[in-house]
Amino acid sequence: MPTFVSRNYAAKFSVALLVVLVVLSAVGAVSYHQIQHRVERDATTDLRTSASHHADAVAAWRADTASMTATVSSSPVFGEGTTADVRRHLVASLAADASSVRGLYYVTSSGGGYTVVASTNVSASGTSAAAVEPSWTGALDDAMDATGPTRTVTTSSVYADGDTATVAFASPVASADGALVLVATIPDDRLRTHRQEFETTLLTAEGEPMVAAAQTGGVPVREDGVEAAVAGGHPIVETDGAVTAYATVNGTNWIVATSADTASLYATSHTIRRSLIVIVGTAIVSLSVLGAVLGRHTLLPLIRLRGRTKAMEQGDLGVDLSTARRDEIGRLYQSFANMRDALRTQIREAHEAREAAERSSRELERQNERLDEFASTLSHDLRNPLTVARGHVELLSARLSDLDADGDDLQTHVEKLEGAHDRIESIIDDVLTLTRKGASVEATAPVPLEAIVTDAWDNIDSRNATLDVRESRTIHADRSRLLRAFENLFRNSIDHVGDDVTVSVGLTDHGFYVADDGPGIPSEEVDDIFDYGHTTSDQGTGLGLSIVKTIAAAHGWRLYVDTTYVDGAMFVFADVFDADEPDWYGTDFEWVGVESDG
Repeated sequence: MPTFVSRNYAAKFSVALLVVLVVLSAVGAVSYHQIQHRVERDATTDLRTSASHHADAVAAWRADTASMTATVSSSPVFGEGTTADVRRHLVASLAADASSVRGLYYVTSSGGGYTVVASTNVSASGTSAAAVEPSWTGALDDAMDATGPTRTVTTSSVYADGDTATVAFASPVASADGALVLVATIPDDRLRTHRQEFETTLLTAEGEPMVAAAQTGGVPVREDGVEAAVAGGHPIVETDGAVTAYATVNGTNWIVATSADTASLYATSHTIRRSLIVIVGTAIVSLSVLGAVLGRHTLLPLIRLRGRTKAMEQGDLGVDLSTARRDEIGRLYQSFANMRDALRTQIREAHEAREAAERSSRELERQNERLDEFASTLSHDLRNPLTVARGHVELLSARLSDLDADGDDLQTHVEKLEGAHDRIESIIDDVLTLTRKGASVEATAPVPLEAIVTDAWDNIDSRNATLDVRESRTIHADRSRLLRAFENLFRNSIDHVGDDVTVSVGLTDHGFYVADDGPGIPSEEVDDIFDYGHTTSDQGTGLGLSIVKTIAAAHGWRLYVDTTYVDGAMFVFADVFDADEPDWYGTDFEWVGVESDG
């Protein structure tokens, strides 16, 4: 779709309306052609059916008349009765079917010709058959020559008897040397139909009308149609503004031709075409008017709304969005008005939030400054006694040169003292790192929990305390920092519970815990124990548990006190691993390319 159309609702509306109109016109045209084809097909089928019906009706009439001829000729009166008896028989037979039978004649051969012996027409008696009707001769010859028990009925060609088409049926009589001639006219009702626009006529095999008086009138005859009918088909030929259907009459060489002019035959198609044109035209005009009205009542308000929203976009939140409409467009205006009001509120709240954030930022800066100052103070306060202690260590080392002194014993205490001092300096460096450089952990390695717990326990003065590692697995952690966390937790338990405390380490569904069997943490202090500087000991710095909390957060773990634990204090590290995460520690799996200091 062109950019201009895709970005312009009025253009899209016009294109959509045009497409609907084109589709509607196309549907109307296709529907008309389909209906026209169906109507013309049905009309020609009706015409063919009518021609076949007429052919069947004529064939049935011919068969019935031939049967009547055979019946009348089979009477023994022709051999046993007098001429008067024969005439009475003929008159009675004529009275039995006077609808199409014109006359009955008893004919005998004489002198190479045929003479009418008795007849329903008194004036014809005693005269030559050829004088009555020359067309009888061929049928009489065939009847007189017929032999055998089966009574043969022959027919003459169709001839005119006044305004009617007449046919003579001849059959040899019983018990005598003669023949019966039955003259009958083809009933008009056999060639009439309920369709007034249909015209029907009888043709010879050459396509000529049966009799001169029965001309085809308005029925056009085509030679190719006659030939196709004679060949056994049911052709339909359209010519000269008319359509003609052909059908043969069974048992004869006659052809029925039924015709109708195209205007009458396809009148229904023309009516449908006019109706479709009116319907489609009305629909197109109605859609055009509807499109114009809807466009005016839809596009103009939207164009105005677009201008006002542009003003809002440029910062004018006082734009007028009022409208008297109560429909969808009115609700759209109201929605934009609500959005404008909400935007005002949000801007005001954003200003307030920014001011609050600035205040929080300033407060955080002050807290950071105090934290940095605290860390510097702590470092200074710890390094002074360390310097004094290191001086005493140097003096103690010098005195060890005395040969009377127990050198091994003294040297052992000196080494322990130096190791403790080095450890204190390391802790100070860790505290400074956590407080001044952040607590993020950039690299982790798989660490067996039991191994690091044992190392941390060995690094502290455990006195008479007991360590109980109940469960273990491999976790991913920064080994050095996690070591500091365990050391601080263990010292915290020994300092607050006593030298004989039992510290236990075990697993939870998503992490591990460190617990002791002391009196537990008072409920009023649970919320503050991880704060910097919080301590209940006169000698404590208040950094131990806060450092543990910081190390856990640096790994992405959660650290909390399980207040439901009643046998002492329990610190829980959560979100350390997934419950279904496999433990590769102790298997044949090898960690390749991973270095750890333990």
